[in-house]
Amino acid sequence: MKFEFSLESVLKVRKHEEKVEKQKLAEKLNKKKHLNALKEKLKKELENHISENGSSTYASLHDLQRKQQYINDLYEKVKKVNSSLNSVKKAVDQQRDKLADVHKKRHIMEKVKEGEQELYFEEMSRQQRKVMDEVAAQTFSK
Repeated sequence: MKFEFSLESVLKVRKHEEKVEKQKLAEKLNKKKHLNALKEKLKKELENHISENGSSTYASLHDLQRKQQYINDLYEKVKKVNSSLNSVKKAVDQQRDKLADVHKKRHIMEKVKEGEQELYFEEMSRQQRKVMDEVAAQTFSK
């Protein structure tokens, strides 16, 4: 006789849920990494243009205004990326909490399975001892 966990389907669902939540977390972490890289790129570009701004001579006031507008646009992009990054960080934290909750549920189901399996093997051992005792008693009585 083979051991069959009575809640195997529930355990499979919990494992699948955990896998899905891990994938979601990986996607959000990837997005966070991408935003961090974009932020650093924009900051470097902004720093380069600001430092270049002092050493350059401009042919006209229009060139200076255009350069200043570009620097302002870069600054605004950095602010938007920071805002997006903050929301992604919150989403990552929430996803980690979800993953921890799903992991806990799966772990509980595995503990239930282990307990059920132990009971099954104890019962099988008890039955086997009973049979062996009966065989020994029949052999002794002959």
